[in-house]
Amino acid sequence: MIILSIDGGASRTRGVLFTEAGEVCLYQETEGTSLSRPDIDAPKILGGFIEELATQAGLGLRDVDMVNVGVAGVSNLDARERLFRELDRHQLSDRAIVTSDAEAAYEAVWGDAPGTLVCVGTGAIGWARDDQGKTYRASGRGPQMGGDPGSGYWMGKTAMVHLIMNEGAEGDDLGVLRRRVMETYGARSVEEAARIAGEAKDMVTMTARLGTVICELSEEGNDVALAILQEGTQGLADELLQMIDRAGLRRKKMTVGINGSIVINSASYRQILANALSYDLPEIVWRSPEIDPVFGAGLIAARLNEITIDRDTLIKTWSRHLVLSPS
Repeated sequence: MIILSIDGGASRTRGVLFTEAGEVCLYQETEGTSLSRPDIDAPKILGGFIEELATQAGLGLRDVDMVNVGVAGVSNLDARERLFRELDRHQLSDRAIVTSDAEAAYEAVWGDAPGTLVCVGTGAIGWARDDQGKTYRASGRGPQMGGDPGSGYWMGKTAMVHLIMNEGAEGDDLGVLRRRVMETYGARSVEEAARIAGEAKDMVTMTARLGTVICELSEEGNDVALAILQEGTQGLADELLQMIDRAGLRRKKMTVGINGSIVINSASYRQILANALSYDLPEIVWRSPEIDPVFGAGLIAARLNEITIDRDTLIKTWSRHLVLSPS
């Protein structure tokens, strides 16, 4: 049995084919395919990517038994409907389901157990499941609503606005941030950097690049970057707490799953987010995915079809696949 799993984010999309026995057949990446991006035809890109994955693996789409597309922006009903039509065009609608990328990431961290997850990369979203299996969501509104507080896009946009509004201001930390922003876009001024990011086809992704810069500068003690990070994480923390309380999951000692390039790669981000949550959640243990999130959507599809995948075997074969793959 062949399972095709997609992890579609705003900045990049990953796809993997694996078997019921946990053997990895093929892994590939392509551009971001969030359904909330207005600058691309994400459903068409996803359809082509699915076809390409099967072809590269030496298979026809009829050989694929299950497809699950875990993609950001599934609340965009028009784009979601167009994605279903695209799957139907490839004659996959009877074997395919569509979930959010956050739900797929949750599967990679918690499986079907109750828990809490926060994903922070280009966007930011919280996902929780209670003891009865009911799911809850926090944030995840996307760039059209101004960006999710604490996300890479939100931090990038906030940094740009702050620098433009304080164009003539002096200060070492402000100067360092100004220089790093210009370096990021190869610009000679902040205004040029803002124009480059704002006029780019992938404007959201380009702006979100500054999220990593803000995290790095905050770790270096830059007070301007730290203030931006604190404001963003406080906004995200407020929404996460509401979600956790709705799900009835609040504990004095909380284990919180994490996914996304910013929250996974930046210890500073995790610490400042923990600080924002500390009054209500005094002790937090961060839990990274036990299995690569690219498999999350496929694992959901397998579970819904009552197919058991040995997660330990999948982890081992994935590690072997990465070692043997060309760099």
